Amino acid sequence: MNKHPIFPLSRPTLLTFLFLVTSHLSFLTSFAQADPPLRIELESAKDQQDYKFFSLGNQGVAVFYQSAILSLDTAQWVFIHYDTNLVRTDLYKLKIPNLCQYLAADFSNNKLYLFLQKPAFKKDTIRNYLLEWNITTNGFQLFDLQNYKHPYLSSIKVADDYLFMTVNDPKARSIIYYNYKNHTKQAIQFSDDEIISIESFCVDTVLKKTSFCMFLENKQGSRAEFFTTDYSGRITAQAPLPFHPNVIYNSTRISLVGKDSLLLSGGYSNSKDKKSKGSYTGIYTLLLVKNKFSDINTYPFGALLNNESTLNRHFSEPNVTMNAYIRQSNGHVFAITELFYPEYQYNSSSSYGGYRYYGYEPPTQTFAGFRFVHAYILEFDAQGLLLNDWIFPINNVLTQSLYNLVNLNQDKENNTLMYYVYGNEITSQFVNGKHVLTAQAAIPVELLSKADYIEYSSNQSMRHWYDNTFLLAGYQYIKNSQRGKKRYVFFLNKLMCE
Repeated sequence: MNKHPIFPLSRPTLLTFLFLVTSHLSFLTSFAQADPPLRIELESAKDQQDYKFFSLGNQGVAVFYQSAILSLDTAQWVFIHYDTNLVRTDLYKLKIPNLCQYLAADFSNNKLYLFLQKPAFKKDTIRNYLLEWNITTNGFQLFDLQNYKHPYLSSIKVADDYLFMTVNDPKARSIIYYNYKNHTKQAIQFSDDEIISIESFCVDTVLKKTSFCMFLENKQGSRAEFFTTDYSGRITAQAPLPFHPNVIYNSTRISLVGKDSLLLSGGYSNSKDKKSKGSYTGIYTLLLVKNKFSDINTYPFGALLNNESTLNRHFSEPNVTMNAYIRQSNGHVFAITELFYPEYQYNSSSSYGGYRYYGYEPPTQTFAGFRFVHAYILEFDAQGLLLNDWIFPINNVLTQSLYNLVNLNQDKENNTLMYYVYGNEITSQFVNGKHVLTAQAAIPVELLSKADYIEYSSNQSMRHWYDNTFLLAGYQYIKNSQRGKKRYVFFLNKLMCE
């Protein structure tokens, strides 16, 4: 990643790429074009979203899906491996127990792990499986998790022979430590406390331990508590998050920042603030070294809102709020806070209502969605100290789903790319510290042909892939103006930041 325009805003002639178009099982055609990005399409039944993919870093990307039902008990799944040029290198057909659903995945030590679940059917009990795909040897193993019969699962991580499962369902919150080779199991549960939420789960593969934070509640009140365990689930250390007057922890994210060193960060509220606007007072950071907490650092949003007239204007609107989440890049920790407010529209003939034959009819409101307006991004070093903060405008985004829209990635030279995908455009900006390298710009999502145009898109996401390369995925309903054909596809686009 260097200090030049982001993504393919210009059309370099030295780069070549392949467009590879495949059906569910067969290779159709390929041809060269001189402009990035690379793209693949897999055709799907209309409005069916049956493809899954998982990034393998510089080892490519895996795509998998159920292709056929072979019998009452068996289904056929297809697993495709693409290299970093999105060229298909391998395709495998595996027999998997019928009715299995994909729930979560993890990639470590050149192995992709997929958690599959077969719901209970008639007299059968629920069945859970872990599928191991060794990318190096192309070997597959399916492990029946005989000692795990629960239906809920939020996320997984795998290390050595241990499967760590986070279960954050309101009726069954827990963390399960499961050895999928010998089927030993340990669950993190408490007899006197109710688990309100599992805030974060981190695996240290060097020291072979796990760390997590939970919000707990009992008759005496609620608290946030930090835990450390070994791989078998035995708790080796625990401590409540440090008490500070007027600071209420709202969320916690654990980041591994050094040997036996963790950074806890998240949103907090000030109990004296009593503010009606915004779900957070600000962002906090806590450094944990050898199970000892440092002093808390707090970064309130109030100073920003007082200094930024643009944000003040939006915050004067009713129901304005903030959504915040934490992520890591280049050894630094970033808090991405998104400002939004509900937007309504009237669907009656008059916004003031009117009289009908049965009397007065008040105006009706239809929820149109959340209007995102800006992202406020904070960058912290490994000690939890603030390095930079930016305001990233979000333009013309209205959605009925409240989700984490803005993302970012920072390279080793501290060049930071901020971006989001909405509709059929990628909006991005490149900065280095307070220095703006490029103005915010939007480019369309590239298609296979200039005659193609997108009727609609759904379930789009964009994430860092490897080095200066990003992966855009989703579903599109595409029409071709020359051929008059329509197609509904799952697509993957490779984009390079230059």
